[in-house]
Amino acid sequence: MLIDADCRRRGIRDAVEITLYSAEPGPLGVAGPEVSAAVRGMVEEKDILYRPEHQVARIEGHQVLFTHGVHADFDLLAYVPPIRPPRALADSGLVDGSGWVRVDRQTLATSFPGVHAIGDVTLIPLAMGKPLPRAGVFAHGQAEVVARNIARSVLGRGSTVLYDGHGACFIETGDGKAGYGSGNFYGEPLPAVQVRKPNRAWHAGKVLLEKQILWQWL
Repeated sequence: MLIDADCRRRGIRDAVEITLYSAEPGPLGVAGPEVSAAVRGMVEEKDILYRPEHQVARIEGHQVLFTHGVHADFDLLAYVPPIRPPRALADSGLVDGSGWVRVDRQTLATSFPGVHAIGDVTLIPLAMGKPLPRAGVFAHGQAEVVARNIARSVLGRGSTVLYDGHGACFIETGDGKAGYGSGNFYGEPLPAVQVRKPNRAWHAGKVLLEKQILWQWL
Protein backbone atom coordinates (compact mmCIF):
# COMPACT_ATOMS: atom_id res chain seq x y z
CA MET A 1 0.00 0.00 0.00
CA LEU A 2 2.95 2.32 0.59
CA ILE A 3 4.29 1.43 -2.87
CA ASP A 4 0.87 2.27 -4.30
CA ALA A 5 0.90 5.66 -2.54
CA ASP A 6 4.42 6.42 -3.78
CA CYS A 7 3.50 5.53 -7.35
CA ARG A 8 0.45 7.80 -7.22
CA ARG A 9 2.54 10.63 -5.77
CA ARG A 10 4.96 10.27 -8.68
CA GLY A 11 2.15 10.13 -11.23
CA ILE A 12 3.03 6.64 -12.53
CA ARG A 13 0.38 4.47 -10.88
CA ASP A 14 -1.54 3.83 -14.11
CA ALA A 15 1.61 2.31 -15.62
CA VAL A 16 2.29 0.02 -12.65
CA GLU A 17 0.75 -3.31 -11.67
CA ILE A 18 1.10 -4.25 -8.01
CA THR A 19 0.43 -7.83 -6.91
CA LEU A 20 0.65 -9.18 -3.37
CA TYR A 21 1.42 -12.90 -3.11
CA SER A 22 0.96 -14.61 0.25
CA ALA A 23 1.52 -18.14 1.48
CA GLU A 24 -1.56 -17.80 3.71
CA PRO A 25 -5.24 -17.91 2.70
CA GLY A 26 -5.66 -14.29 3.82
CA PRO A 27 -3.70 -11.40 5.30
CA LEU A 28 -3.37 -11.31 9.09
CA GLY A 29 -5.23 -14.60 9.36
CA VAL A 30 -3.96 -15.09 12.92
CA ALA A 31 -6.33 -12.30 14.00
CA GLY A 32 -9.41 -14.16 12.77
CA PRO A 33 -11.46 -14.22 9.54
CA GLU A 34 -13.20 -10.86 10.04
CA VAL A 35 -9.95 -8.99 10.56
CA SER A 36 -8.35 -10.82 7.64
CA ALA A 37 -11.23 -9.84 5.36
CA ALA A 38 -11.00 -6.21 6.49
CA VAL A 39 -7.26 -6.02 5.77
CA ARG A 40 -7.71 -7.69 2.40
CA GLY A 41 -10.34 -5.08 1.62
CA MET A 42 -7.85 -2.29 2.41
CA VAL A 43 -5.38 -3.85 -0.03
CA GLU A 44 -7.84 -4.42 -2.86
CA GLU A 45 -9.33 -0.92 -2.54
CA LYS A 46 -5.92 0.29 -3.75
CA ASP A 47 -6.26 -1.76 -6.97
CA ILE A 48 -3.64 -4.19 -5.66
CA LEU A 49 -4.12 -7.78 -6.78
CA TYR A 50 -4.11 -10.22 -3.86
CA ARG A 51 -2.97 -13.78 -4.57
CA PRO A 52 -3.34 -16.09 -1.54
CA GLU A 53 -1.75 -19.51 -0.99
CA HIS A 54 1.35 -18.86 -3.07
CA GLN A 55 4.44 -20.21 -1.29
CA VAL A 56 7.71 -19.01 -2.81
CA ALA A 57 10.06 -21.81 -3.85
CA ARG A 58 12.87 -19.73 -5.36
CA ILE A 59 13.78 -16.63 -7.35
CA GLU A 60 15.38 -16.92 -10.78
CA GLY A 61 16.38 -13.65 -12.39
CA HIS A 62 13.24 -11.51 -12.59
CA GLN A 63 10.88 -14.39 -11.96
CA VAL A 64 9.35 -15.81 -8.79
CA LEU A 65 8.64 -19.55 -8.84
CA PHE A 66 6.03 -20.89 -6.43
CA THR A 67 5.82 -24.40 -4.96
CA HIS A 68 2.66 -25.32 -6.91
CA GLY A 69 4.27 -24.65 -10.29
CA VAL A 70 3.00 -21.12 -10.93
CA HIS A 71 5.47 -18.34 -11.70
CA ALA A 72 5.32 -14.55 -11.83
CA ASP A 73 7.54 -12.01 -13.57
CA PHE A 74 8.55 -8.80 -11.81
CA ASP A 75 10.52 -5.58 -12.26
CA LEU A 76 10.67 -4.78 -8.54
CA LEU A 77 10.40 -7.46 -5.83
CA ALA A 78 9.65 -6.63 -2.20
CA TYR A 79 10.19 -9.96 -0.48
CA VAL A 80 9.85 -11.10 3.13
CA PRO A 81 12.33 -13.96 3.73
CA PRO A 82 11.37 -17.02 5.80
CA ILE A 83 11.30 -16.47 9.55
CA ARG A 84 13.71 -18.89 11.18
CA PRO A 85 15.16 -19.20 14.69
CA PRO A 86 18.81 -18.11 15.04
CA ARG A 87 21.43 -20.82 14.54
CA ALA A 88 22.73 -20.39 18.09
CA LEU A 89 19.35 -21.59 19.36
CA ALA A 90 19.54 -24.93 17.57
CA ASP A 91 22.30 -26.28 19.84
CA SER A 92 21.06 -24.67 23.04
CA GLY A 93 18.90 -27.57 24.21
CA LEU A 94 15.95 -25.20 24.59
CA VAL A 95 14.16 -26.03 21.34
CA ASP A 96 11.89 -28.93 20.49
CA GLY A 97 11.29 -30.60 17.15
CA SER A 98 9.76 -27.42 15.75
CA GLY A 99 13.06 -25.57 16.14
CA TRP A 100 11.46 -23.01 18.45
CA VAL A 101 11.35 -22.59 22.24
CA ARG A 102 8.05 -23.65 23.77
CA VAL A 103 7.07 -21.62 26.82
CA ASP A 104 4.23 -21.31 29.27
CA ARG A 105 2.06 -18.78 27.50
CA GLN A 106 1.33 -16.81 30.67
CA THR A 107 4.72 -16.77 32.41
CA LEU A 108 7.04 -17.38 29.41
CA ALA A 109 8.86 -20.03 31.48
CA THR A 110 10.67 -22.78 29.58
CA SER A 111 11.04 -26.40 30.71
CA PHE A 112 14.30 -25.40 32.42
CA PRO A 113 13.91 -23.93 35.94
CA GLY A 114 14.72 -20.24 36.06
CA VAL A 115 14.95 -19.90 32.27
CA HIS A 116 12.46 -17.81 30.28
CA ALA A 117 12.16 -17.02 26.59
CA ILE A 118 10.39 -14.12 24.93
CA GLY A 119 9.77 -12.70 21.49
CA ASP A 120 10.69 -14.20 18.15
CA VAL A 121 12.39 -17.37 19.44
CA THR A 122 9.23 -18.66 21.12
CA LEU A 123 6.41 -20.87 19.90
CA ILE A 124 3.09 -20.13 21.60
CA PRO A 125 0.19 -22.03 19.99
CA LEU A 126 -3.17 -20.26 19.92
CA ALA A 127 -6.57 -21.93 20.22
CA MET A 128 -7.17 -21.43 16.49
CA GLY A 129 -4.09 -23.54 15.66
CA LYS A 130 -1.76 -20.74 14.56
CA PRO A 131 1.17 -19.48 16.67
CA LEU A 132 1.20 -16.11 18.38
CA PRO A 133 2.67 -13.67 15.83
CA ARG A 134 6.35 -12.81 16.15
CA ALA A 135 5.96 -9.06 16.53
CA GLY A 136 7.58 -6.42 18.69
CA VAL A 137 4.41 -5.56 20.58
CA PHE A 138 4.23 -9.12 21.96
CA ALA A 139 7.93 -9.25 22.80
CA HIS A 140 7.57 -5.97 24.70
CA GLY A 141 4.64 -7.21 26.76
CA GLN A 142 6.34 -10.52 27.45
CA ALA A 143 9.55 -8.78 28.54
CA GLU A 144 7.69 -6.71 31.12
CA VAL A 145 6.02 -9.82 32.56
CA VAL A 146 9.30 -11.77 32.79
CA ALA A 147 11.21 -8.82 34.25
CA ARG A 148 8.62 -8.26 36.98
CA ASN A 149 8.49 -11.93 37.86
CA ILE A 150 12.29 -12.16 38.08
CA ALA A 151 12.29 -9.10 40.33
CA ARG A 152 9.59 -10.71 42.49
CA SER A 153 11.64 -13.90 42.88
CA VAL A 154 14.77 -11.91 43.81
CA LEU A 155 13.06 -9.53 46.23
CA GLY A 156 10.73 -12.14 47.68
CA ARG A 157 7.64 -9.95 47.54
CA GLY A 158 4.78 -9.19 45.20
CA SER A 159 2.54 -11.46 43.17
CA THR A 160 3.17 -13.32 39.92
CA VAL A 161 2.36 -11.31 36.78
CA LEU A 162 0.78 -13.15 33.85
CA TYR A 163 0.99 -12.33 30.15
CA ASP A 164 -2.51 -11.94 28.69
CA GLY A 165 -1.87 -12.14 24.94
CA HIS A 166 -3.06 -8.63 24.14
CA GLY A 167 -1.45 -6.87 21.22
CA ALA A 168 -1.95 -4.05 18.76
CA CYS A 169 -0.48 -2.72 15.54
CA PHE A 170 -0.89 0.11 13.07
CA ILE A 171 -1.58 -0.71 9.43
CA GLU A 172 0.02 1.87 7.13
CA THR A 173 -2.12 2.47 4.04
CA GLY A 174 -0.32 5.47 2.53
CA ASP A 175 -1.34 9.11 2.04
CA GLY A 176 -0.71 9.88 5.71
CA LYS A 177 -3.33 7.38 6.89
CA ALA A 178 -3.21 4.20 8.93
CA GLY A 179 -5.59 1.63 10.35
CA TYR A 180 -5.32 0.15 13.81
CA GLY A 181 -5.87 -3.40 15.02
CA SER A 182 -5.92 -4.48 18.66
CA GLY A 183 -7.30 -7.17 20.92
CA ASN A 184 -6.78 -10.41 22.80
CA PHE A 185 -4.89 -12.96 20.70
CA TYR A 186 -5.40 -15.54 23.46
CA GLY A 187 -9.16 -15.41 22.85
CA GLU A 188 -11.01 -18.69 22.31
CA PRO A 189 -12.04 -20.17 19.98
CA LEU A 190 -10.76 -17.20 17.93
CA PRO A 191 -8.72 -14.13 18.84
CA ALA A 192 -10.90 -11.19 19.90
CA VAL A 193 -9.35 -8.55 17.65
CA GLN A 194 -10.88 -5.43 16.07
CA VAL A 195 -9.61 -3.29 13.20
CA ARG A 196 -10.32 0.43 12.98
CA LYS A 197 -10.62 1.98 9.54
CA PRO A 198 -7.65 3.96 8.23
CA ASN A 199 -7.56 7.68 8.93
CA ARG A 200 -5.05 10.43 9.64
CA ALA A 201 -5.54 10.22 13.40
CA TRP A 202 -4.24 6.63 13.56
CA HIS A 203 -1.25 7.60 11.43
CA ALA A 204 -0.51 10.49 13.79
CA GLY A 205 -0.76 8.06 16.70
CA LYS A 206 1.79 5.79 15.04
CA VAL A 207 4.21 8.68 14.55
CA LEU A 208 3.81 9.77 18.17
CA LEU A 209 4.40 6.22 19.40
CA GLU A 210 7.60 6.01 17.34
CA LYS A 211 8.83 9.30 18.78
CA GLN A 212 7.97 8.19 22.33
CA ILE A 213 9.88 4.92 21.91
CA LEU A 214 12.91 6.65 20.42
CA TRP A 215 12.92 9.25 23.20
CA GLN A 216 12.34 6.71 25.98
CA TRP A 217 14.82 4.04 24.89
CA LEU A 218 17.39 5.78 22.72
